[in-house]
Amino acid sequence: MSRDEAIQPIAGEQRLSLIGVMLAIFLAALDQTIVATALPKIVVDLHGTNLYAWVATAYLLASTVALPIFGRLAELVARKWVLLVAVAIFLAGSALSGASNTMMALIAFRSIQGVGSGGIFAVGMTVLGLLFPPRQRGRIQGLFGAVFGIANVLGPWLGGLLTDQLSWHWIFYVNMPFGLVALYFLAVHMPHLEPSARHRFDYVGALAVAVMTVPLLLALSWGGSTYAWDSPTILGLFALTLIGIVGFILAESRNPEPLFVLNLFRGTTFRWAMVGSFFYGAAFLGALLFLPFYLVQVKGISATNSGLSLTPLTLGVVVGSFVTGQLASKLGRYKGLLILGLAWLTAMLFLFHAVLTQTTPLWQIWLVMVLVGVGMGPGMPTYTLAVQNAVPVNRLGQASSGAQFFRQIGSSLGAALMGAVLVAALQSDVPRYLPPTVRSAQQQFSGSQVGASGNQSIATTVRSKFGKAKREIDAALAGRPGAYAAVQRDPDIPKSYKASIARGGVPAEVRQGFTRTLTLIKSALAGSPAAEVAVRRDPQLPAALKTALGHPPTNAAARAAILASVRAEMAAAEPKAAAAALHQAQAGVNGAFSKLERQITRDLERGFNFGITDAVRQIFLYASLLALLALIFAFLLPNTELSHEHQPADHGATARPQPEN
Repeated sequence: MSRDEAIQPIAGEQRLSLIGVMLAIFLAALDQTIVATALPKIVVDLHGTNLYAWVATAYLLASTVALPIFGRLAELVARKWVLLVAVAIFLAGSALSGASNTMMALIAFRSIQGVGSGGIFAVGMTVLGLLFPPRQRGRIQGLFGAVFGIANVLGPWLGGLLTDQLSWHWIFYVNMPFGLVALYFLAVHMPHLEPSARHRFDYVGALAVAVMTVPLLLALSWGGSTYAWDSPTILGLFALTLIGIVGFILAESRNPEPLFVLNLFRGTTFRWAMVGSFFYGAAFLGALLFLPFYLVQVKGISATNSGLSLTPLTLGVVVGSFVTGQLASKLGRYKGLLILGLAWLTAMLFLFHAVLTQTTPLWQIWLVMVLVGVGMGPGMPTYTLAVQNAVPVNRLGQASSGAQFFRQIGSSLGAALMGAVLVAALQSDVPRYLPPTVRSAQQQFSGSQVGASGNQSIATTVRSKFGKAKREIDAALAGRPGAYAAVQRDPDIPKSYKASIARGGVPAEVRQGFTRTLTLIKSALAGSPAAEVAVRRDPQLPAALKTALGHPPTNAAARAAILASVRAEMAAAEPKAAAAALHQAQAGVNGAFSKLERQITRDLERGFNFGITDAVRQIFLYASLLALLALIFAFLLPNTELSHEHQPADHGATARPQPEN
């Protein structure tokens, strides 16, 4: 009997080790969401707006690559030490991230955190599989799903609280005391869990995993946002991913001690559980990611509380995961529970698609969120339970990390797919809901981009657009050098406004008006009846001048004196008249712009809300289809009974999987 098969920890060790493992998993899960609400403050303090996305991307890349590597290490070295190292790496990354004073340093230290996080998930789940036989493991896996759900709820709220009350540094420092407690339980109470034999580590396989994973995740993160999907950068990343996959298969199939035993895919349970886990992850994150966007933009929930808006769904996940784990241990089988959960999830996601409108009451949304969460819950513990039950005990590391790896890749693909659906829906739907006149104004002000980022309110974005146009027009009305040409070049300013502005602005118009009036007065003094009539109609000229023009002097010198006096008075009055006319013109522009601004904002918000609602409805439809695919593959799983003992160890990398009932 191998040492793996002989593991029989006492009850006290199981309980105390479980505390340490669950606490470590809780911290790793918490760190996936706690940073999001603090990021705006972080990028301001560290002056790194252009590197905003990399804080999350670096963590995702490192944790995903670390999963299979630590999964294999957990089969080569005593699991206790591998898990302790993973927790230590995570805590070191947390401490360094909290002390970061530049964005580049934070990104680098978040990568270290990600390595530790991937190690905690991979080794933690392996340790649970070793401490508890499959029949008992169901309730433990259900507990893990509940812990993961609670961390998802607490993360955004705790991140905002610590950032507001202390500083963003504490979202990382908060890991330290809890992590030290986890280290204590693991170091003092956890058995060593030695592997059955010593093997060499597959460095080529680890490199191949990085080559196929990093480009794929970068392509899914950048595609449709930073770069177009058909851009050379994205296509090149996908090509590099394909090269990595081929290299990984070749390396693993030829290595007698591979990082990942490809023969595991010959097992029916393992093969279809990996595929199902992939689609489950895509449906899970795809449905989860964009619901807060709808709740904030359409239902008016504050951005601060957007993380808490998912609480009903997460509570459903906790209940579904915990109950499924308990039932799996009691009944001794998991297939029926997984099928029931995925069928329920598929139906509830489609229900969300059917009932979601702009006016759906919040209580209905909360209710459906709980029902969706209940359907999501069974998948969290069951896939890991299935693969751990199907593989030899000395392959638990690969099985546990493999299930999480496929789920994480599926989640990334689901997020990219749903993001593309959202962008496409907004681009097509928002203009469709705008009145024609407003749509024209929207286009003149480049309004197709208004609100698309979701980072600013529509009112703020429109106000910013109009503010720039108003400043340019005010400058042109004041006659500032170059302002007239700037207005004529600006595509955001309507043509009607451009046509109403004279070269030189209001001062030039006033000057031209005074010149025309002076010319009329000169003609009236010369005896022109038409000029006299025009002058008399001018309300700005004094009555004495109009009376004098009724009987103009015949003496040329007298007429010249009157004309010189009028010219002098006009020259003195011109600045005041120009200022008054400029004030009146600018007030008129401001009033007209404010009215148009309110109209466009109101109609844009209406169209944008309709567009978001339609987009999120489509997202839930696609998520239901992904859940349906997971359900189809769940039917292909054998109805295997959960064993009361671990599967016996195999012998070598080419050993065939154990027979399945």
